[in-house]
Amino acid sequence: MKAVTEILRSRTLWVGLVLMFGFWAVVPWVPIKPQNEFLRIGRTLVAIAVSIAFLPGIVKALRTPWPSYSGQLILGIVLSWFGVAGSAGWVLIWASGGQPQWMLDSNINGWFLWLQILGGTLHLTAKHSVEEDIPRPNWIRLGIAVAIGVLVGIGFMASAPDMHSLAGALKPWFAEHPNVPD
Repeated sequence: MKAVTEILRSRTLWVGLVLMFGFWAVVPWVPIKPQNEFLRIGRTLVAIAVSIAFLPGIVKALRTPWPSYSGQLILGIVLSWFGVAGSAGWVLIWASGGQPQWMLDSNINGWFLWLQILGGTLHLTAKHSVEEDIPRPNWIRLGIAVAIGVLVGIGFMASAPDMHSLAGALKPWFAEHPNVPD
């Protein structure tokens, strides 16, 4: 109970919630297409900035004779955000270029996604790299999560589910003009 009370009194929690959900206070007054273009550009620039900001840590990690968990965490950060920068830039070009299907089905798009997966895996396996405590090394949980992810991915690809009904159900909630036919 003490932990819950401490969390509820945390300014970090409340500032974080305001920042996260403040988006929804602004969107009713901003058209979706320019808003998303602005956000895609912002995401690309922030991802590039994060990648550049952590490059000195990568150089330091590469100059160290033996790998360290902190170096691994920094590498994970850079790979993840480089992947985000690539994906964000690619989607920006895709959206502005008429949304050609080949761009979604390209190997470069897959590579950017792979970098994000690889970066996240490096985050998870860089045990005790933050304040000697985070992330906690639990290889069993990591193995279970990866196994479930692989099984769900294989099952999804094998079954090739028709998502048209799901997309139709989501449209009234998230489309700018839900009554306009596709």
